[in-house]
Amino acid sequence: MASTIQRLRRLLSPSRVNSTQWVQVLASTLFAAVVTALLVFGVSDAARLGAASSALRLATQLSERPELLTAQLTLIQRGLESTTYIGRPLRMLTSLRRSTSSSLTALRTALSQAGLLTDPAITGALRTNSLRWQTLDRGFAGLDAQQGDSLYIDAFSGSELSPSGRAMKNTVDDMLADTQSLQQMSADMGQLAAILQAAVDQSGLRLRALLVGGSTLAGLMLLLALYYAWRSRRAHRAAAEAEQQMNNILSTVREGLFLVDRQMRLSPTYSRSLGELLHLPAPAGLPMEKLLEPLMDSRTVSATLKYMALLWKDKVNEELIESVNPISEIEVEFAKPRGGSETRHLAFSFRRVRSVGAAGDYILGVVADITDRVLLARELEHVRNDGETTLQSQLLRVEPEALQAFLWSADVALRKSNAVLTAPGIEQEDLKRKVNAVFRELHTVKGEATALALNSFVTRVHAVEDVLTTLRQRRVLSGNDFLPVVVRLDELLSHLNQTRAQSGGLTQPANEADAVDERTDAAARAAATAERPYPLAAAIPLSSGRGRQFAEMLRSLALEEARALGRSVRLLTRGLAEIPPHYAPVVKEVCIQMIRNAIAHGIERPDRRAQLGKPEEGSLQVSFAVDEAGGYELTVEDDGHGLNYEEIVERALRLDLLSPQQALTLDWDNIYRLIFEPGFSTADEVSEYAGRGVGLDAVSARVREAGGRIDVATAAGEYTRFSVRLPQPVADSTASVA
Repeated sequence: MASTIQRLRRLLSPSRVNSTQWVQVLASTLFAAVVTALLVFGVSDAARLGAASSALRLATQLSERPELLTAQLTLIQRGLESTTYIGRPLRMLTSLRRSTSSSLTALRTALSQAGLLTDPAITGALRTNSLRWQTLDRGFAGLDAQQGDSLYIDAFSGSELSPSGRAMKNTVDDMLADTQSLQQMSADMGQLAAILQAAVDQSGLRLRALLVGGSTLAGLMLLLALYYAWRSRRAHRAAAEAEQQMNNILSTVREGLFLVDRQMRLSPTYSRSLGELLHLPAPAGLPMEKLLEPLMDSRTVSATLKYMALLWKDKVNEELIESVNPISEIEVEFAKPRGGSETRHLAFSFRRVRSVGAAGDYILGVVADITDRVLLARELEHVRNDGETTLQSQLLRVEPEALQAFLWSADVALRKSNAVLTAPGIEQEDLKRKVNAVFRELHTVKGEATALALNSFVTRVHAVEDVLTTLRQRRVLSGNDFLPVVVRLDELLSHLNQTRAQSGGLTQPANEADAVDERTDAAARAAATAERPYPLAAAIPLSSGRGRQFAEMLRSLALEEARALGRSVRLLTRGLAEIPPHYAPVVKEVCIQMIRNAIAHGIERPDRRAQLGKPEEGSLQVSFAVDEAGGYELTVEDDGHGLNYEEIVERALRLDLLSPQQALTLDWDNIYRLIFEPGFSTADEVSEYAGRGVGLDAVSARVREAGGRIDVATAAGEYTRFSVRLPQPVADSTASVA
């Protein structure tokens, strides 16, 4: 329900300025401004380029003008020498003179328009040519003045030059003799034309760059426009989908969703389930007070309205005041259409949805029918009470002393597990060592609980082992990964305390003599506990009767395990009454783990044993005796299929417990000892009975702690024998305990 509410709040959140639209507007404005600037610069550069081109054309023409002037002067000179008509050359000379002057003026104007007068080279060349032309122009002006006079006179020998003609002839001769000015003018104009050509080329390149840039930006603007058109279409589609999703949620969600404005009225937006849950045909526009009055008393309605008023305050902590919601869970009565009534349980919750402006704020209300949850909680409470009854019946089937021994050892194991978890060490090796240590402690508890048929403990320990198995499979661990283990250990400890409380009335001595014996044994166990690593509260007394009791417990364990795994097993015991109190806890734990391991991994199913020519009933032997060196030897042997060398090597390689080189060089004894490594198991699947890789690891750890050693002997298809050798205790307390 919470995820649905959050999703709906997002869909119903007030509309705000879309940052993407702002980006679109800013990008479009920026591109338009840049393109406009490029166009302005382009037009300006185009005008300057046109003026520069005109100036280049004029400079080119002026560079050719001295040659034309020289040609006309030459024609005039020859005409005067031959006393022929020179009117045409004179008119051409006058026209060239006038056009040259106007071209120089036009050149200056074009250079100004092109902005080239700021160039010192161009300005200097223009000034030099203008001064030189002024000098030449005065000579040409003299020729124009002489055009009106008669240039020839008739003589006896023919036509001769008149005085005016001779004067013009002298002027022309002088001008032709001094051609350096005209040539220099041509050279200067050519140099100016070259400078202008470079300027025109540069302006052309700049204009081309502006055009390319403008075209590129125009193309980008087109792409941007197409992109934002696509985005707009997609946003429109997304908005339509969001609206459709909101409609779908409002029409299909099981919770009643509604909006309340600042006037405490329901908005037109609400889910279809609201009317069904509250039995209202049209809640839109209804005041909140009218909505609540049919459901509860007036005091609750008033308290609810005050609570909702708190949500409108800006600095209120909604999470904090949610706990004072007066209608977080209410019981209501609704009339049935055909008479009678039904009781329903409703839960109301409110959240303020804030917008940019305060005017757009509203409260999102949610009402849910929690009738099933309430009834389920009541049923679970009833089941819990039944569970306590079941636990009581389990305790009645266990011998009081065995139960107390189990509770004591389980308490010690849980406390040791807690001590392991809280011990210093955050390196990976430390964390993995903690996992294995807790695994061993709890697996021992599960084995003893299985032997006593305390299924409630078996189930809970198995759940903790599931978490530990997950941690063992991780390559990298952190302290936070152990939180689930701590939680389940706390639950297991609570169950242990509950069991201890329920067992208080089941373990009272039958008479005063038994009470004295109990107190004596308790005192002896307390004294021994202070000196030995194993608590004697779980020790097996030395009397033959108690030895038989221990043997019967092991037989019950073997039968239960065999039945659960589909095996048929006969357990034979010998010498269990000889177990010294100092080693009683060790022997008990080792026997339980070895018997479970033999049935789960060693003894075959009856049909398989029949195929192999073996009796369908497997044989399992447990014996305890004093060895030749004065120590003790515990032997657990089964007639199952034995240890499979290849299977052990293959599984060890898979678990990285063995390298391929080691697999080729290690002898059989060292290979067989791999079965005692933490996490090693030949079971294909993890179950309540096998697959954890903890049983033999726990056995090995207990034996090492007791200062003993464990050996294994096996023959394929015939048997597997585990021999545990324990040293003679330094200070045996047999006499004191007796």
